Amino acid sequence: MISVIVPIYRVENYLAACVESILNSTYKDLEVILIDDGSPDGCPAICDKYAARDSRVQVIHQPNQGVSAARNAGLMAAKGEYIAFADADDMIHPLMLETLLRFINRGDYDFSMVYGVMVQDKGIGYNYVDDAAPISLSSSLIIYRDEYIQRLADVSLDSYQYHVIWNKLYKRDFVVEHKFKKVPFEDVEWLNRVSYKLTKGILVEAEMYYYIQRTESTMHATNMLTMKINRINSYYKCLNETPVEDSNSRDTMLKALYTAIFEARCFVRGTEFAQQAETRASQIYQETKHELLNGSLTRVRKLLILIYYHCPCIYNTLTKLCHWVLG
Repeated sequence: MISVIVPIYRVENYLAACVESILNSTYKDLEVILIDDGSPDGCPAICDKYAARDSRVQVIHQPNQGVSAARNAGLMAAKGEYIAFADADDMIHPLMLETLLRFINRGDYDFSMVYGVMVQDKGIGYNYVDDAAPISLSSSLIIYRDEYIQRLADVSLDSYQYHVIWNKLYKRDFVVEHKFKKVPFEDVEWLNRVSYKLTKGILVEAEMYYYIQRTESTMHATNMLTMKINRINSYYKCLNETPVEDSNSRDTMLKALYTAIFEARCFVRGTEFAQQAETRASQIYQETKHELLNGSLTRVRKLLILIYYHCPCIYNTLTKLCHWVLG
């Protein structure tokens, strides 16, 4: 059985389409756990309606505590051998869960994943699945631990699929003991902890999860700065949670942290927020520069990391040059 955990708050215009897409999955042995996180709109009634209509739906009503607490409530209630997550304003392809289950069972994989694709909000009841491109399941890729951590620490859009939890199916024993924390970018922080016991996962190169770009979700400058500062704090927490003896992974997270700092500083340069970003960057640098004294790093590596903090562009040029010279 697959337990699908759906945290819910202020999404009454989208919730029905989300739940319908899950219940209409070709894989039927489901437990759909809807966590009403104290939503003040019509979501609680919608949840109860589906629970009364379909025995596979379980509803948990709780006071508003945030998405991390809602997901934790779902994990505690889940009985399935496999765990999946969905956001309540998104939709899934009917074949997604069946496909993820088929591929995770092809080998000793800890998780399977598909691609998520962003679609624009076109109104209540719009069927994103009907507009989707035909699904091909001919291409897949095995992902090992070191590569996954590299992807998790990559802030580029190319690695976004690795930063989210909703496009994956996890073995229960792989994730159930890991609770979500109330921190910025909680997906990344949770996946960072989970990944340290990862053996291998499998990526099915097909777009089967649809995350909705809502019209009201447009970012303003202050919100963008908050997001970028939160990204800094998230990678800082990931660095602190990475085992001291795992120097390669700490190096990876340190580069991710410095990239996030560099992006924030560039984003607000010349604006009223510049000082705020510089202050936070300076604080983080003072708290992490001792990493450069790590005895497992060569002097050249320490120098490169220092350059990376000040300007990743120069770092990337230097590393490419080194690879070219060394063949």
